[in-house]
Amino acid sequence: MFDDWAWSSYKRVLKEAREPTPFKSAAQKRYKRQRRKNDIHTTKGGHKNLGTGAPFSGKMKRAGTDRLRFENLQEILGEDIDFSELEPKEGLSPTLWEGELLREEIGDQLLQVAYDFLEYLDLEVDMKELLLVGSMAGYNYSRYSDIDLHIVLDFGAISADKGLLERYFKLAKSKWNATRTLMLSGHDVEVYVEDTEDDRIPSATYSVMKASWVTKPSREGLTIDYEGVTKKVSEKMGEIEALQELHDSGEDKEAYRFGIKLRSKIKNFRQAGLEGDGEYSNENLAFKVLKRSGALDRINDMVKACYLRMRSGLPE
Repeated sequence: MFDDWAWSSYKRVLKEAREPTPFKSAAQKRYKRQRRKNDIHTTKGGHKNLGTGAPFSGKMKRAGTDRLRFENLQEILGEDIDFSELEPKEGLSPTLWEGELLREEIGDQLLQVAYDFLEYLDLEVDMKELLLVGSMAGYNYSRYSDIDLHIVLDFGAISADKGLLERYFKLAKSKWNATRTLMLSGHDVEVYVEDTEDDRIPSATYSVMKASWVTKPSREGLTIDYEGVTKKVSEKMGEIEALQELHDSGEDKEAYRFGIKLRSKIKNFRQAGLEGDGEYSNENLAFKVLKRSGALDRINDMVKACYLRMRSGLPE
């Protein structure tokens, strides 16, 4: 009698056997990852100086490890992602900045976005500050980066229930961003609301209202721990694959709960990284890699599919 785990594994093997592209199948990818792990135990260590020393005196390691960077992640996530875009740039984004000053027309457009959002809220409240933060305010921007626009309000002037306001603004922001395609210089504009009393994540911050820096960007600490990022991405991909197995086996209730929990976990671990080591924390970079690979969309799609199947009551 098969137990649940054995039966799920058996069905997965049958599914993999029927896949039309075996060299890109889940099984082949898993075998390849295992071969890479085993390789470090089977590769001979060469001698560093060919003129002296006994053969195979070098330290045992896989060939090319010193230049590995994100190559092993490409085996897991695919070849279409340009991981080099995570590297820090020499200057700020020229589409938004002229030297270290925000382009005047960009500042005017961002202010208009903020005022439009406040009109959408329909609240009698003054904007205390408008801040540009995140990758597009620093040296770690890329073509994938959003323009993170933070509207600062005095929550106390609106309601004494700060928790209620936070939930309201979060919902309003989600609806606003979902119903509008806000693009500026090829980048999505994401609007956030924060309180004047909130602690901010230490990162480059520019005041759009005052046209001046609150915290200037710095290259200090802009180094990537490739091994650390790869480890965190691999861990999360393992959990996503576990979710995929639950989804494919029709365990909708369990998959739905697991997917919701996984989404929250990934969000929280990114936030912890930002608050700890900032933009170049392993957690934040791992989040960016997962997002660009489509892994986060996979989670959302599976959660949605399981929810709809549970609501419909129809078999898979």
